[in-house]
Amino acid sequence: MNFILYEAKAAAILLIFYLFYRFLLRKETFHKFNRIVLVGTVIISSILPLCIITINLPTEHLPFWLEPTYEISGEEIGDTTIMHNPHTTNVPWWEIIFITTYLTGLVYVIARIIVSIISILKIIQDGVRISEENGYKIIVTKRNIDPFSWMNCIVMSNDDYVSNHTSILIHEKTHVLNRHSIELLMVDIMAALQWFNPGIWMLRSDLQDLHEYEADDAVLKSNTNIKEYQYLLIKKAVGKSGYSVANSFNHSILKKRITMMSKLKSHSVKKLRLLYMLPLVCLCLSMQAQTISKTVDKNNEKNSPLIILRYTWGEEKQISKAEMDNIDPNRIKSIEVLKGSEGKKKYGDKALNGVIIITPKPSQELDTIVVVSYSVEKEKNETLGNPEPEIMPSFQGGGVEGFSKWLFSQIRRPKGCTHKGTMKVSYVVTEDGSIKDVKVRESVCEELDNMVVSIIRNSPKWEPAKNNGKPVAQCLHIPIKFEMR
Repeated sequence: MNFILYEAKAAAILLIFYLFYRFLLRKETFHKFNRIVLVGTVIISSILPLCIITINLPTEHLPFWLEPTYEISGEEIGDTTIMHNPHTTNVPWWEIIFITTYLTGLVYVIARIIVSIISILKIIQDGVRISEENGYKIIVTKRNIDPFSWMNCIVMSNDDYVSNHTSILIHEKTHVLNRHSIELLMVDIMAALQWFNPGIWMLRSDLQDLHEYEADDAVLKSNTNIKEYQYLLIKKAVGKSGYSVANSFNHSILKKRITMMSKLKSHSVKKLRLLYMLPLVCLCLSMQAQTISKTVDKNNEKNSPLIILRYTWGEEKQISKAEMDNIDPNRIKSIEVLKGSEGKKKYGDKALNGVIIITPKPSQELDTIVVVSYSVEKEKNETLGNPEPEIMPSFQGGGVEGFSKWLFSQIRRPKGCTHKGTMKVSYVVTEDGSIKDVKVRESVCEELDNMVVSIIRNSPKWEPAKNNGKPVAQCLHIPIKFEMR
């Protein structure tokens, strides 16, 4: 849904920009200039939704935070109890229909593009390569098709090649040299992502028109007789052009092409109309603006409480508010607040405004996995004797939290098992990221012990711990709390 929302914003921006182009520049003879404008519109509309202006609003600094608690319920299905994650919500039916509809349209348009490309490649493969020069190839086919170009290939029927129509070659060479098919392919991909947006389809049609206008100009600049060339276009108009992703000599805009050839060149001053983009870009950016609350302390440092970081081995150090703000709440084991004389007795005059004591979790102790209900408890740290590395092991980029969620999804309480308690398990993440030496340090019951040990042994690979940039083995400890309701 986040991606669809992004595409909806991009579609709205593209439609607005295109409508301004349509009213201000579309009828002018700046073919190359207009082509750049349309391609730029596609690119800008894709970038602007990602550009978010943030406005920081000051809010009062909170001295500490409280961790939320959640409840997790379970239901009996067959021989196992299925646990429900409290963070998981049911997807609304309308959202499912919306996503399904979007994906159906996306797949359909992409399938059409792929079929068209495969058909072109088959014609090129079956044809005979006549010559190759200046970065393009001439392919002659026995099929009765109109001349077209795709990427660096110019495809002509045998009849067209034998008749030696120089104007056809000049026309298609212009398409190849200006990379028109690459532009069409890029817009086609955008059209697949925004198939619901009428603006992208109108833009694509106008871009294809500009390709033809530009190629026609190149033919006329080669001293080709304009009447003879227009007659050739009319003659070719009775055929069928074929493939949407290719630039065909017989494009279905014959009347507009002939009109554009005879039209007086637009004055260069009219290019200044492009400045319409500036207020539109500013408008889009302002609509994307969002406010972010920035934590500040309304009081000065003299009135601030003393903040102490206390490690599990007893060492303490004073830290600033900025340092406290940078502490991950998920890594906090406990927060203690001392007021008045209580703090002053231990820390002296620095504690006149109170003391906040933050105790982080040991790096080797993972978050508690609670099977039936979640609670925050002070777990006694069990030292396993291995030194702490510079970089701790990480589970598939998700760290400890990612492993907790994965383990939670794997646990199924055996049928009939009513034991409860906290199990403590240790295991070693080896240098290659595999798991070994899974041991139950504190048992709940044999069934639960065997189940958890089996699950951890079959864990996907981790990113190993590192010292001096080299992988090292590291032992981790995880408590798992089982409760029954």
